[in-house]
Amino acid sequence: MHSSLGRRGGDMGGAEAPLISLPCFAGQQGWRDLRGAQSPVQHGDQPGQKTAPHTCQDCQIFLKNIPAIYGMWLVTLLLLYSLQEVHSEDVGSTRLYFVNASLQRVTYSSSVGVSLPCPAGGTPSAILRWYLATGDDIYDVPHIRHVHANGTLQLYPFSPSAYNSYIHDNDYFCTAENQAGKIRSPNIRIKAVFREPYTVRVADQRSMRGNVAVFKCLIPAAVQEYVSVVSWERDTVSIVPGNRFSLTSFGALYISDVQKEDALSTYRCITKHKYSGETRQSNGARLSVMDPNESSPTILDSFQAGEVYAGQSVELPCIAGGYPSPTVRWLKDGRPLPSDARWTRRLTGLTISDLRQEDSGSYACEVTNSFGSKEVSGQLHVIDPLRVTLSPKNLKTGISSTLFFTCTVEGSPEYTITWFSNTEPIVPDQHISIQGQHNDTLQITAAQKFHSGAYQCFASRKGHTAQDFSIILLEDGTPRIVSSFSERVVNPGEPFSLMCAAKGAPPPSITWTLDDEPVVRDSTYKTSQYTLSDGLTVSHVNVSSPLIRDGGVYRCVARNSAGSAEYQARINVRGPPRIRPMRDITAVAGRNTYITCRVIGYPYYSIKWLKDGMQLPDNHRQVVFENGTLRLTDVQKGADEGTYLCSVLIQPQVSINQTVHVTVKVPPLIQPFDIPSTSVGKLMYIACVVSSGDMPIRITWHKDGQLIVPGSASGVAIETKEFMSSLQISKVTLKHNGNYTCIASNAAATVSWERQLIVTVPPRFVVQPNNQDCIYGKAGVLNCSVEGYPPPKVMWKHAKGVGNPQQYHPVPLTGRIQIMSNGSLLIRHVLEDDRGYYLCQASNGVGSDISKSMILTVKIPAMITSHPNTTMARKGQTKELNCTARGEQPIIIRWERGDTVIDAERNPRYSITINKKGDEVISTLKLNPAERGDSVFFSCHAINSYGEGRGLIQLTVQEPPDPPELEVREVKDRSMNLRWIQRFDGNSIITSYDIEYKNKSDSWDHMYTTRNISPTNNQANIVELHPACVYSIRMYSYNKIGRSLPSKELTISTEEAPPDGPPMEVILQPMTSQSIRVTWRAPKKELQNGVIRGYQIGYRENGPGSNGQYSIVEMKATGDSEVYTLDNLKKFAQYGVVVQAFNRAGTGPSSTEINATTLEDVPSEPPQNVRAISVTSDEAVITWAEPPRLTLHGVLKGYRVVFWSLFPDGGGCCGGQAQWPMQKWGEMQNITTTREQVELRGLEKFTNYSVQVLAYTQAGDGVRSNVLYIQTREDHFGHQMGLNSPPSHYHSYFDMEVQL
Repeated sequence: MHSSLGRRGGDMGGAEAPLISLPCFAGQQGWRDLRGAQSPVQHGDQPGQKTAPHTCQDCQIFLKNIPAIYGMWLVTLLLLYSLQEVHSEDVGSTRLYFVNASLQRVTYSSSVGVSLPCPAGGTPSAILRWYLATGDDIYDVPHIRHVHANGTLQLYPFSPSAYNSYIHDNDYFCTAENQAGKIRSPNIRIKAVFREPYTVRVADQRSMRGNVAVFKCLIPAAVQEYVSVVSWERDTVSIVPGNRFSLTSFGALYISDVQKEDALSTYRCITKHKYSGETRQSNGARLSVMDPNESSPTILDSFQAGEVYAGQSVELPCIAGGYPSPTVRWLKDGRPLPSDARWTRRLTGLTISDLRQEDSGSYACEVTNSFGSKEVSGQLHVIDPLRVTLSPKNLKTGISSTLFFTCTVEGSPEYTITWFSNTEPIVPDQHISIQGQHNDTLQITAAQKFHSGAYQCFASRKGHTAQDFSIILLEDGTPRIVSSFSERVVNPGEPFSLMCAAKGAPPPSITWTLDDEPVVRDSTYKTSQYTLSDGLTVSHVNVSSPLIRDGGVYRCVARNSAGSAEYQARINVRGPPRIRPMRDITAVAGRNTYITCRVIGYPYYSIKWLKDGMQLPDNHRQVVFENGTLRLTDVQKGADEGTYLCSVLIQPQVSINQTVHVTVKVPPLIQPFDIPSTSVGKLMYIACVVSSGDMPIRITWHKDGQLIVPGSASGVAIETKEFMSSLQISKVTLKHNGNYTCIASNAAATVSWERQLIVTVPPRFVVQPNNQDCIYGKAGVLNCSVEGYPPPKVMWKHAKGVGNPQQYHPVPLTGRIQIMSNGSLLIRHVLEDDRGYYLCQASNGVGSDISKSMILTVKIPAMITSHPNTTMARKGQTKELNCTARGEQPIIIRWERGDTVIDAERNPRYSITINKKGDEVISTLKLNPAERGDSVFFSCHAINSYGEGRGLIQLTVQEPPDPPELEVREVKDRSMNLRWIQRFDGNSIITSYDIEYKNKSDSWDHMYTTRNISPTNNQANIVELHPACVYSIRMYSYNKIGRSLPSKELTISTEEAPPDGPPMEVILQPMTSQSIRVTWRAPKKELQNGVIRGYQIGYRENGPGSNGQYSIVEMKATGDSEVYTLDNLKKFAQYGVVVQAFNRAGTGPSSTEINATTLEDVPSEPPQNVRAISVTSDEAVITWAEPPRLTLHGVLKGYRVVFWSLFPDGGGCCGGQAQWPMQKWGEMQNITTTREQVELRGLEKFTNYSVQVLAYTQAGDGVRSNVLYIQTREDHFGHQMGLNSPPSHYHSYFDMEVQL
């Protein structure tokens, strides 16, 4: 705590902790006492007069036990608390402030205008005024500029002809003024922006597949500051950033991972004018997509040097193309980027957020692939916005103070500092100096009352300005004691502490005396002093081990440049009383003098003063205070000079005495005098007489604060005697005007007497008014300069009209009209109503008034008073543009198309005619015919000797729109998707579209039409087309003017579709028992839907047991008629056959199923269950069953039984002996039957027979059954015949059934 107070006070050093004596108090009364209820000595107050003591024995005992350091801190806390009321009084309720100090640029549209509130204000309400940066007042210009009562500056919409750079493109500032002072805003650039023609465009780009494509919106430099990209469109659909599309902060479009389909779209940028709100759409740009080709990197977009404010974000673009895709590496100042979450590498480049000054540096982007590398670099400057702090703030101090203002500027370097006082630039003088390396310190020495007010420090860097201000109140800052110590009694060795707190402006310094001797800091006395933030000065004197000599009257004196105040009280140290030696006193007559009896020791009974043996007081001018101080009021030389005796009663009947001699000095007294007014050329004598005062007396003269040196240069002679001096002027001139001061001084004092000499001169013209011409809208000065003394007052009067003046009226002085310091009349913006007679009248109360009249003629510069802002024309027709101008004649009207002057003589398409109507000139520009290229801004310029006006006309030539650019996006078999781009709408809104299409081979008379397509669409689907058909397509646009020409005709082939019709004339012809020939013709041509590539033949057996599934065979088409043979079919089977055609798109419908049966064939198997029964010797019965039906292969016509006899070789029917194993066959016979049984009769008796059975169809005999052997019976009735036995491998069957 001790060191902290030491730093604050600055004068405690290594001293021991101060000891204190704290007043004992109770309740609120105690707090009031602590805040300073003591009676400080100020301007002669009674120093020794006591108030109720604040000590009590309990407090003294309590304080003895408090460590000194805690006691010191406690006193400080109590003191701070007690002074809250004082501090609050110093903070006034009057203040100034800024609402928006950062406002430094306002740009607005000339067609809209702007209202700008004053960025400054005050409490109570401040007077708000606007000025130009030159310091000129703002004046109202009807319908152009107006300052409202609430301080709002309004600039109205205006036509180009009313443009005035003095008003519409200038630096302004606003001030706020109240009792606290006057502050000004930074300069605000107010600029009007005209509606100018401009177009934006996007260039076609090329990119390799997989690379990045970069589209930039190219904005003309003239409007680049005001126009920004708000969106991008892809085929009229707004692009939403994401996936492969990115929009950069500077308006570029990036397409990453470029694909082939990106080339099918068009890309446009949409811009918006910040101030007019107008939007523009660029042309549609295309992207050419190439297949990857090995190449070194190519920079597509890069960054350059730039400045960005700290705290913002910046995007450093770096995009490269190449194959393989390049890798990107970023460097800062030649080193890889450090790890920082604020730095983000994106597709668009490097983004740095929350910029800091250390981010400044050189940035490089290296792009590399296996075929090379490229580098782009730039310097980034991070600008820390300027921040200004001016200290001290809201300072209240006293006159004659020395003030220091420190302007602390934070932010980027290379700034300049300028100082203002009450909005006026500060010019150093004898009181004010500007110091520091950056002029950042302002010093005011011996500040005077007029130095009060607002002080502003402005720091500027490259158009950016920051400021801060301080309010200074200079007042009579004579110190006053606000808290002090009280009289007390202490024992030897008992420490005590005295505190004295004073306030003043500037903060005072405090010194201490003991019995009028300075208290010197040594081992006995420890002193400290410090100043609080509110200007309160606190000082302590600590006595750690007091002796008797340390008792006496302690006085604290607070002094500053404005004066002094003091307080004193006696501290008694117990011990034998005695009186210190007292010094003689010199008093000044007429003033008060205090004499202190320097008694030490305690106790004593009383203190008395005596003069010439008489106890004082003995008159009303003498007062003896209880503490022993004698006051002499209005000291007189004779009565108060002499020896004074101080007598201290220390014991009954025992006194100690000490004397002091008082000498009285008498100051000079100047006898008052006056200086009468005089006139030029007269004599002047001024006498200054000193009526009293101790000699010697010195008398001097001053004029306006400067010592007068007599002589011819000054024209003044001075004659001085012992107690008087005269000033003589032999010929008075104007230079002798001023304040004359007579100063008399002696050993006692210096006095003065001042009076003003007024040399009167009647007014006379230095420059007389003369008839004058002024130009409308410009500034004009009506010269009238007068002189005289007192300075003449000039009044201007005005009489309207151009004839004889009828009645003059005082000219109202506004911001627009002012009287200059030399008497001339300044009209800042001349109006037509200002014309007429003017009278300059001057008077100063000396002699007669003078006046002189003049005529002001207002010359009207050529101005366009009427013209169409926008107008329409139809292409091919005649169009007239009219401009009406007025002003002083002659007026020349020139027409321009864009920036080119129209020469009607060289271009027969233009003709210009001039007509005069009253004071107006009407010029007509005729275009015959109007062309598309005439859709530009035309301007008519009216010119005369006094100025030029311009009218801007936007001509829009309307015509039917250009045909759309039609393209096919997708083609299917029966539909197609079309998309189009409408390039030029004919300067009229598109109302609809028509699409026409036809077969290519047909004429357009046989077209199909889709009409009245909405203008908001840019694509359409055409349906119900025929597959594999070639179509011609075209399109029309419509606006209110008419229909466009047809678009470029597109030829489109629809995709194939599966055939819609089956093959025709399908015929089945059985060729064999196992093949059928199929013949047919191709489907109808209109149903083929493409080229018939082949056919599918489906066939199935329709007989019992068939599964009903088709078997498919396929063949290629060969022509219009086709044939195919189905073979390996079942014999004599019914087949169903269908035929389908197919093309590249698929298979068409099948033909109606046709049935056919394969031809018959012989049965493939013999009858079943063949049996033979010998019935008699010559008869046998053969039976069988039908062969399996599936093996008949036709219609069963019947059966054949084939048999023959077998005889042994050599034998036979003739009875020959058979020879085994040789046999002889008999004649083969057959019997045909439809039954399944046959009787064989007439057989040889007892003979072997071979029998076979077969079935037959129309196709012939089938397979015979296996040979069945049978032997007829023997004849029982004849002689028994021999039986020829068959070979051993044969079986004989008798009366038995044989089944094969």
